[in-house]
Amino acid sequence: MDDVGHNGEEPHQDGAWRGVDFSGLTVVLGVGTGRMIGVLAQQAATSSGTLLVTEFTPERLDILRPLRTDMPLTLARARPRQIPVRGETVDLMVVNGVLREIPGQGMETFLNEVWRALVPGGRLRISDIIEPQDPEKTAAWAERNRIVRRLANAMDRPVAVAVDLQRAALALQRVGFENLNVALLPGYALTEEWLEDTVNAIRNMAGRLVQRDVRTEIIQQDIPRLVAAYGRGDQTGAERFVLQGTKAGNLALDMDASFTEEDLIDTDE
Repeated sequence: MDDVGHNGEEPHQDGAWRGVDFSGLTVVLGVGTGRMIGVLAQQAATSSGTLLVTEFTPERLDILRPLRTDMPLTLARARPRQIPVRGETVDLMVVNGVLREIPGQGMETFLNEVWRALVPGGRLRISDIIEPQDPEKTAAWAERNRIVRRLANAMDRPVAVAVDLQRAALALQRVGFENLNVALLPGYALTEEWLEDTVNAIRNMAGRLVQRDVRTEIIQQDIPRLVAAYGRGDQTGAERFVLQGTKAGNLALDMDASFTEEDLIDTDE
């Protein structure tokens, strides 16, 4: 459960992907805002490659359909744990803001599915968010997370607000991925639009609660706390990361080129 103020996708500017070879098959798990998909589709078109994007929510896939007119883009409705490709066919796998949706006990199962899909030497890039680290700049985001967890507990639903980065890296190692590296990125600046959307989403979900006292507390106490935290000014979302690894072997395309972690710095809001 994390439909409130989603903010964890891969950097989407061209520079963030400089030097990455898209002439093979690239698979993206998760649409996110959709901004990154347009960039990758253009990269695939330029390189005569193919891009497959999977997402379980039909509405998120719908926003990408216009891109299929002149881009080598295929869309598929699928859950991340069931990647709709044959084994050892994917050169680059991008896990775009969905790792936190994988239950902790299911992470290695999910990563084994990614391993199955990748060619030997294939690359994995995982982008997501971690728990807020700066108590001042991420006060609003931390309050948002607290409310989401409270809603999830009241609804008896799992919650997906952040990734335990160390746990994810250890799981990658256990599955067999090599050459792990991580880039940490600042969170996006939060806006009035973000606050309005987040408050509306919280109100909508609180309206589904059968516990009247919890519903009242969320609307009358928690939402004002969120607004007050945002009112401190200069608020950002949680810090983001890009975690990369390689499947052992050497059949993949050469994707190294001039790519560096500095290329990941993303200043576009």
